[in-house]
Order: sequence, then structure tokens, then C-alpha cells
Amino acid sequence: MNKGYKKVLVFAVGTKSLVNQSVAERAVAIRIAKTGTVAVPASDVFPLATYDANKDGKIDDPTIADKLAAKLKVDGYEAVLIFGVKDIKEQQRYVPGTVTYQPTSYYNGWSNYWATTYQTVETPGYYTTDAEAYVEANMFDVQTSDLVWSAQTEILNPGSLSDAADSFAGTIVPSIINNGLVSTK
Repeated sequence: MNKGYKKVLVFAVGTKSLVNQSVAERAVAIRIAKTGTVAVPASDVFPLATYDANKDGKIDDPTIADKLAAKLKVDGYEAVLIFGVKDIKEQQRYVPGTVTYQPTSYYNGWSNYWATTYQTVETPGYYTTDAEAYVEANMFDVQTSDLVWSAQTEILNPGSLSDAADSFAGTIVPSIINNGLVSTK
């Protein structure tokens, strides 16, 4: 669906923390804004207490959705991009050791000035744990409430929330652009 939305609200759900929500939303909004589309983090428009006063990561009152939707229409938003982590899985894997050979030279008389041998260098194997976060993103048209785009992606071993948000934004936003969902300069 080629809409070319000009104003999009970016909404991270299920975060339980305004800081986490803001970091995730801003990473995506900044990338979308580079296209020329106005992209606003939801945490700038709706304080967390508006819909999740007990901070459990869930909307307290389902009827608040109609009020939020009305505000979006009044404020000129054309689309809402909503995303959240759906699952996190950890898996242990074995990383095998390595064997390399390092040349070693030594002096061995006048007839064989330098002789070369090889020393074996071994590193042991080890176990490591990989973390995979599965994130779902959906874009809705504000006027019709229709789902216009949906995607799922995974983030492998994010080093921090900021890294995870940047990785997610770097995957999702190009797909949004390629589907013509945001206006481009």
C-alpha cells in the first residue's frame, strides 16, 4: 500500500519504563524523519501515566484507545507505527577452540643460517549464551484504523537497549520506506 504518510506517531508498547520506551521510539523516529516525514515518539505526546498508570507495560483501560485516536486525528497524524518485543529466547551454544601454527625461527650454524619450525597455538572452546529478541511492528492508518503494514524481526545479542533500538530501526525503517508508507524528500 503506497500511502506516503507525512506525519507518523512512533509508539513502543510493553516497555514498563518511560526511558526504555523513549529510547526505542526515538531510534525509529529519527530514521523515519530522515525521509522527510514528521515522525514523533509517542512518549512526547502521551505521558506513560495516560494509559499505563501502574507501569505494568499494558494499557490500563481499553477505552482509552478511542481517546488517543481522536487526539491523533486532531493533531494531524496520518499513521501510527506500533511495535513491541513479543518474545525473548536464550540459547546456549558451543564455540569450538582453534588451532593455529606460528612460525618460529632460530639460528642454526653458518650452513643453515635460519631454520624455521612451527609452534602450535591452541585456544580452548567455550560455551556462550545467545539472546534473540523477537519484535513485531504494525502500522495503522489513523483515519480508517486499518492495518496497512506489518513485520516481524529478530535482534540477536543486543549489547544494550540503544543497540537493540538502532538495530531494529535499521531493519524496519528501510522496509517501511520500500513499501512507500512514508513520504520521501
